[in-house]
Amino acid sequence: MMSTNRKHEEEDSRRLFFGAQTEAPWPKEYPPARMIPEEVRHLTLAFLGHDSFSKLKTLLSSAPLPSFLIGPAGIAKEVIFLPPERSRVAALTTDWLHSKEGLNVYQKKLGEWLVSHGYSLNQRPFFPHISVARPPFDKEEWKLAFSPLPFFVKAIHLYQSMGNLEYTSLWSCPLISPFEEFEHTADIAFHIRGMSIEELHSHAQLALAFKFPLLVNHFTSNWCDTFDEMVISLNELISLADAEFGCPFKAVSFHGTIQPGEHNILNWEMIVDV
Repeated sequence: MMSTNRKHEEEDSRRLFFGAQTEAPWPKEYPPARMIPEEVRHLTLAFLGHDSFSKLKTLLSSAPLPSFLIGPAGIAKEVIFLPPERSRVAALTTDWLHSKEGLNVYQKKLGEWLVSHGYSLNQRPFFPHISVARPPFDKEEWKLAFSPLPFFVKAIHLYQSMGNLEYTSLWSCPLISPFEEFEHTADIAFHIRGMSIEELHSHAQLALAFKFPLLVNHFTSNWCDTFDEMVISLNELISLADAEFGCPFKAVSFHGTIQPGEHNILNWEMIVDV
C-alpha cells in the first residue's frame, strides 16, 4: 500500500515551467498538426519539469518581476522545428522591435532566482521562440504556408502542463499592452503606448499590422524625434504597402497629441482613415 507521504508527493508533483504568453493575429488555418490553443501559445523562459508545486508556491511572492512594464513586441519571421532531428514542436522565431535585452535579462534573472532556491535548469543559451504546434506535421508544408506575423508578450506565467496541449496558469504577471483598439466613428482607432516616441512609432506599426499583417514586410526603424515625423513615417509605411499589394488603410491622422501617463508611459490616440 502506498504511504500517505508518497501519495501526497505524487499529487503535489506537477509539470511546471515559466513562460511568456504571446498575442498575435493568428491565421484562421494552419497546415495539419496538433495546434496549441491560441490563448496559451507561449515563449518558454524556464522549464522545471515535474516538481513540487506547494514548494514553489511558497516562493512565488519573492519571484523576480520584469523591469519592463509594456509587453515586448516583435515580428515572428520564420517557422522552425525543434529539435531539428525528431522535432517535437513547430515554433516561430522572434525578431524584437526594440532591444532583445529586456526579455533576455529577465529570463536570466528568473533562472538565477530558481537556481538559488535549488532548482536545476538546462544550461543551454536562451533561444526565444513561440511554440505553436506539436507533431505530426509536414515541415515543408508548414514552411510554404507561413507568413511573418506581428506579436507581443501579454503576460508572464507559471504554467502547469496538463498534457494533451492543455496548459493552466498557476501564477501570472500581466504586462501593459503596447496598443489597444477602441471604437471610433467610421475609422479605426488605437490607444498606443510606449516609453519614448521611438517606441510609440514601433507600437503604432504593430497595431496596424495586427489588422493587416503584410505590413510587417515594410516595418521601419526610422528615428522619429517629433510627433509629426512619426505620423509621416506611418503614412509612408501605408503608401509602400499599398503600392506593393494594396492596403486597407488610407492614412494615419495627425489627430491628437502625445500625453504622459503613469510610470512615465507615453500615450497617443491613433486614428486611422479607412
